[in-house]
Amino acid sequence: MMTTSSSTSSTSPSSSSSSPADDDMEDDTLSISSLVHNSTQTLGVLKKAMADMSWMDLMQKGEDRRKRLNVFKTVLRELSKCCTDVQVGLRSTKQDAVASSEEVVLLREQLRSLSAEMMFLRQALGMKAASQTHTNGLPHLVTPMQADQGYMDPMIRESTSSIPSHHNSSSSGCSCGTNSQLSPYFLPSSSAGTGTRDPYTELEDLVHMSGPLTEEAVLKVLHHRWQRGECQTRIGPVLVNINPYRGIPTEQVLQHSRHGHHPHLHNVANTALKQLIETGTSQSIILSGATGSGKTYASQLLLRQLHELAGGGAETESFKHLVNAFTVLRSLGCAKTKHNSNSSRMGQYIEAMMSNCSIYRTKLHCYWLDQSRVVQPPQGERGYHIFYQMLAGLSAEERVKLHLTGYSAKDLHYLNNVTEADDSERDRIRFDAWRKSLTSLGIHFFDVMRVMAAILLLGNIQFIDDGGFELDIKGNNEIKSVAALLGVSGVALYRGLTTRTRNLKGQVFKSLCDAQSANQNRDSLAKALYCRTVSAVIRKVNSITRHNNTRHYSATSSGSDDTLSNDSLGCKPMRHQPSPVPSKSSTNQSSTSSHSSMGDGFISILDMFGLESNECNKFEQLCVNFSAETIEQFYTTRVFKHTQDVCRQENVHCDINVEYCDNTPCLQFLLAQDHGLFSVIDSESRSLDNTCDQLIQTLNVKCTQSNGYYTSALENSHQFTIKHSSQNITYDASDFLDANSDVISDDVITIFQKRSCNFGFTTHLFSQELKTLQGGSPKGLLFRISPSPPRECSGKSETFTTYSQDLVYRLDSLIKTLDQTQTHFVRCIKSNNKEEPTSFDSDVVKQQLKSLQILETVHLITGGYPHQLKMSEFVRRYRFLAHHKRLRGTSDRLHDDCKILLDCFLHIMDNSNLPYVSTRWSLGTKHIFLSVEAWQCLERLRDSRRDIAAVIIQSYVRRWSCKTKWPTLKSVLRSGPKRVQFKEPIYEGIQSPPSSVSRSSSESHRYDVVQDSCSMYAIDSSKPEPPPVPKNRPFPYTVTSSVKSADFPQTRIMTHNFPADCKDPLVKKGELILVMGPCDTDGFLVVEHNNYTLKVPHQHTQLKPTGYTLGTRI
Repeated sequence: MMTTSSSTSSTSPSSSSSSPADDDMEDDTLSISSLVHNSTQTLGVLKKAMADMSWMDLMQKGEDRRKRLNVFKTVLRELSKCCTDVQVGLRSTKQDAVASSEEVVLLREQLRSLSAEMMFLRQALGMKAASQTHTNGLPHLVTPMQADQGYMDPMIRESTSSIPSHHNSSSSGCSCGTNSQLSPYFLPSSSAGTGTRDPYTELEDLVHMSGPLTEEAVLKVLHHRWQRGECQTRIGPVLVNINPYRGIPTEQVLQHSRHGHHPHLHNVANTALKQLIETGTSQSIILSGATGSGKTYASQLLLRQLHELAGGGAETESFKHLVNAFTVLRSLGCAKTKHNSNSSRMGQYIEAMMSNCSIYRTKLHCYWLDQSRVVQPPQGERGYHIFYQMLAGLSAEERVKLHLTGYSAKDLHYLNNVTEADDSERDRIRFDAWRKSLTSLGIHFFDVMRVMAAILLLGNIQFIDDGGFELDIKGNNEIKSVAALLGVSGVALYRGLTTRTRNLKGQVFKSLCDAQSANQNRDSLAKALYCRTVSAVIRKVNSITRHNNTRHYSATSSGSDDTLSNDSLGCKPMRHQPSPVPSKSSTNQSSTSSHSSMGDGFISILDMFGLESNECNKFEQLCVNFSAETIEQFYTTRVFKHTQDVCRQENVHCDINVEYCDNTPCLQFLLAQDHGLFSVIDSESRSLDNTCDQLIQTLNVKCTQSNGYYTSALENSHQFTIKHSSQNITYDASDFLDANSDVISDDVITIFQKRSCNFGFTTHLFSQELKTLQGGSPKGLLFRISPSPPRECSGKSETFTTYSQDLVYRLDSLIKTLDQTQTHFVRCIKSNNKEEPTSFDSDVVKQQLKSLQILETVHLITGGYPHQLKMSEFVRRYRFLAHHKRLRGTSDRLHDDCKILLDCFLHIMDNSNLPYVSTRWSLGTKHIFLSVEAWQCLERLRDSRRDIAAVIIQSYVRRWSCKTKWPTLKSVLRSGPKRVQFKEPIYEGIQSPPSSVSRSSSESHRYDVVQDSCSMYAIDSSKPEPPPVPKNRPFPYTVTSSVKSADFPQTRIMTHNFPADCKDPLVKKGELILVMGPCDTDGFLVVEHNNYTLKVPHQHTQLKPTGYTLGTRI
């Protein structure tokens, strides 16, 4: 083989090109054909030799096995070199010939197949996926496809070798674009079926796509990866997540122990935590997409990963508290809609507060709750889950206490708009879990149930105007039951709902309500009870703070391509400096407060709505779509506007100019001061006598100059159409004024004063309003149904705010908070509208690709400069590339230092064995602009350099520790060899010795050695012995420093296969294993099984019922 390779190496492009005659070309083709034939035979012999040896024998230790394995690898490397020579010959043959002959085409196909088989054998031989290639003392971590250029597909190398190598330039590392070359991550489609991995599966980043970047190409890649189970694809720093409607249910995500199935989402959490520690700047992860696209699922995966890294893991009490909180809020805030069977109807903002690199508190914020769904769910949709779950899960005795005996969903007015059958067994199981979670949060179960039952029964109370002095009631039993549940008298409840107190120029007078107003008061009370109960639960959840946290996150370098976000390090301090991080959890902390130490701040996860369009869109849909437009504008500003504006400001030429959809005009139409939609609705809502017709007339007059964003509907006088960023949506304004007013009169609230209400929970729900009334009679005041957010002091008091005003204020505060953080975007897409796990609807996905501007993002990140760093930050971060004496280190020479570092970087890339990647960069006046590929290469170099530095530091620390302890250890060893004698040998099936054994007289001579060892390792030997072990424990345990430990070795039984994802696991479920002791990694045990030493997760094992230890005779 070596002879063949050396003989072929003489065939160079120059020698081939110097013989243009046809007979010479035929001779070259024959020699190449012979070489391919010999290589194929050699590969066949290698495969047969590998088949003769079992794979287990290859992987076991031993000098003979290692030698044979090295021989196999050497032969494979020689084959790769041979293929390289063949490829050079084929390329020269193609240059000489006018058209490739049939023999050349056949040889190319044979070569492709040969290369694919070699790549497969390389993976089977266990050759490292991430190898290290040292150049100038700097190791480069490369991806599996880049680890060895000899194992790449020769067809890929042909496409990349024709591109000129790196050249030094102050404006760009390479003048060519990235779209005109094949990336090493993307194999040609003709290699499919030859034993290689699928090319689309290897394409984890759309930046590395080959060919024209079109919507169909992106859709094809996403579809193919979805079929292979790969539902997450990166676009540089942006992540695209497709909801496959399969896998772990949403309610089990937080407490499930499966890991590694969502590596890209885990990398987002890892990157956010790493940046917080490195930069001292708070992070935010923003999930956006249509309803049903898996935003809530992804947010909980991210939250679990954050707690695994910096929160102590899933076994801590704080995380269990968080799991219980989400279980309770899932039933209170989710409902079944036409688009999603588990749609979250509350915008959530999760804030993980960090101190000293660890999570000490997790706060939840609700930005919007669909309160109209409580009393009037849309036709064909259900109310909130909790109502159906409580009807299915309450016992007969509990139903009697809650006055719900004989009631079903069809008998309750607030729930009877759905005719389809419910899954009562599923609701019962979820209600049992909800009950346990609510109790664990410290909230009394029957307090919440009384309020929920009262809300349901309120819907069956109907006020009828029969011409008499007072209103008649349809549902006398229900109003008595509601009064008993809320702890008030029936007469007081009737008076509060049917009377209205007004204040006219200081004069207070009462009047009777008509039937419509009384029914509106009933619905307002139901909505107020529900919204305030949810707010009370959230306040209780946020009241738990984790103190004295001792587990800290250690930032480790990784070679992941998911390094940093879009604007990740631009204009942000890398070392710890005072940086403004507004914390929404501390009301007394201003937005300019600075962190006191490294690792302080917060990591937030935003799960907000996407655009919704139903058959009948009301005020709730307008609020949802306004929230979606606000978040989309923030994404557009961060990804598109900021990137291109900075390039223009610093006169940096970008190869591509992306035309994106800017929804700023739509938001300006909604938020304009005088002629905006919300401004008109607010002004009309302040007068309680205005009607929907007057609102439409005012809108038609004031919104005519909206540049086409507002259109009145001719066929329906109460409808109008708004041009949103991705589609036109028609709204029905019949309920806009009532929903925007969002008021409840003080006549209803005064019912729950302490002197007249014996149910303290309802009094607590209206405590702020009762303080304003000061325990007196109604004064004609109006209060908000949902609690208003606390506002900053603006110098003037606002006595009345509308629902839209509060929503605008909340979102404005949210955007200001997000704007001061480093952002990470996750764009969520649903695979179909029917929630089927086996369906990928291309039309549905294509529509979402347009609305989320995925193609525009790919174009910008591929051809632009998504990473922008200040020159000082670039020099500080990558100064390791050059010798420190070459750098000036002064502020006036930053431009020269950047050039030196970039030249060194390109020199390293040219001298390395890495395949060609585009390393475009450009120097501006204040910033340096980097392409995605350049940024990834720089980060790999930095991570590898930090890994080496960490190893060196650890070696010196260990050396110092050993030198420090050596004198003491030396004196102990010189005192004489002390042989440890066992009273009896360890046999199979012998009872394990007890943990606490008193020291006998024969062991007294070892007391000095024990004392010296304890003093050397700082162990307190004077502590009393542990208490006796209970009889019900099969093995003796001791508890020391709140850590449970056991005697080893001990026998355990596997409860899961290990590894879990392997088809042929090393240890199967039900097998006995011998546990030698705890592992250095938290949550793992050191296990010996079949002459192997394994690290097995503790939760995958359980103690053997008998008291015997499985072992081998010593």
